[in-house]
Amino acid sequence: MYRIFAALALTGVLSACDGNTLSSGDDDDAGIGIGAQPLIDEPEPADDGSDPDADPDPDNLYASELDGTDDQLTVNAMSFDPATGEVVFNNLPFDSNVQVAGENVYTRDATVSAALAATGFDGYRNASGPRANSQYFAVFRRSPSGYSQVGAVGSDRYIGFGFGGAAAQRLEGSGALPETNDSYVFTGEYAAVRTVVDETTGTRMEYVAGTSRIEVDIQDFDVSGAVEGLIVNRSFFDANGVAIPELTNADYITMKTAEINFDNWTITSSDASTVLEGEEQQTGNWGGLFAGPNGEEVTGIVVVEGDGPVGIDPESGEYILQEIRETGAFVATRP
Repeated sequence: MYRIFAALALTGVLSACDGNTLSSGDDDDAGIGIGAQPLIDEPEPADDGSDPDADPDPDNLYASELDGTDDQLTVNAMSFDPATGEVVFNNLPFDSNVQVAGENVYTRDATVSAALAATGFDGYRNASGPRANSQYFAVFRRSPSGYSQVGAVGSDRYIGFGFGGAAAQRLEGSGALPETNDSYVFTGEYAAVRTVVDETTGTRMEYVAGTSRIEVDIQDFDVSGAVEGLIVNRSFFDANGVAIPELTNADYITMKTAEINFDNWTITSSDASTVLEGEEQQTGNWGGLFAGPNGEEVTGIVVVEGDGPVGIDPESGEYILQEIRETGAFVATRP
């Protein structure tokens, strides 16, 4: 048991059997899915010819590799340029102007980054695209040591969750923990994007900030080890970085026990869920990897979907629930 240090789409929705359906929002920031442009079907991304049975790169973990995640989490590469502060998320449709080569970059949003400042994460948006009023929204952080980096991205382009993804990357070291101790506690930060599907106003984006606590036992279960954790102290913000105070600490995320692959110091995919007023709510999966020459860091990604809190009903005082996909990432260090 952990101690938590805090007081704890559209009117007339058009669905498609294949692919995603565009939201026709005409507000550059809100992405609310209301406007004159008709809804159109979005095709599935083309097959990239990769071998689905190939072993994943142990230094890179993507949301598409987690158990039970949907095929709309398509990000398969992420890079960061420290000189420009720009991030690239690869394999997302319509996040760049196809007439300008190499423009699928994401630039830092100063206002959102200020809202997330306590976590060390920055907020990002795609720099250029074919549809100015529908964007991709992202969070990214490179750890202070430079041993790892993480990011997560989602979009308000679609009725429904649409395309997105998350990545955790080991940049230095094998991640191997010292053998002198058999258990460790890692603490750090978390940030996420939330894709909220509102049946009245359409799809919109929100941000989440929080703290992470990861506990590791490298000897149990016998030879596989055990890792589990929590994401707590959660704060919520709209797409422009404005706080949503009524949601502060409304829920927390539990990352259930996973095993360690000692061959490459990665953490196998395991269940994750949000807990709202003592009840499990949204469900999904998480995974991670250790980084640094002596396993100084653990970094990972989390995806949960289902009904989540978006506000409080003024009459009943109860949380208003809507369909949400939260795609997040964390970086944590040990003493």
